[in-house]
Amino acid sequence: MAPITISKFNNVRDAELARLALEVEGIPAFLIDAYTGQMLGPATTGGVRLQVDESDVDKADAVLNRIAGVIDAEYVAPSDAGPWEPPQTCPNCGAAEVARRQKWIAFVIVAAFVSAIAYTQDATLLGFFIVAAAAIFFLLAPGWRCKSCGHTW
Repeated sequence: MAPITISKFNNVRDAELARLALEVEGIPAFLIDAYTGQMLGPATTGGVRLQVDESDVDKADAVLNRIAGVIDAEYVAPSDAGPWEPPQTCPNCGAAEVARRQKWIAFVIVAAFVSAIAYTQDATLLGFFIVAAAAIFFLLAPGWRCKSCGHTW
């Protein structure tokens, strides 16, 4: 069967460790110099391809995924969790009266106030940086509030 490249490495040490892991699992593997296309020799310093027979590709992929800590990498998709939904209850008291905080209103008020003071004091550059810092602060501020207990998250 034809050899298939299943992984590429920048250094020989990592490639050799992966090859040995495959050999332990009973999968014959060999290393190829990525630049010359020849079997790995003592002069190889980087650019290494790990190859296995075509019939062993799936088993070798599973072994390398297990070593890397991503056992089910091919089967996990972001859409598996479903679409994002807003919280239904407060994590603090369990009440169902939760509301989204209107952060942009507070930001507009702060930005207008800072801009007016900066303009009157001829410090518009400083005012710009303060408004930029306020924008970051308001982006990081909690977005939900419980109407029952006042908890924000």
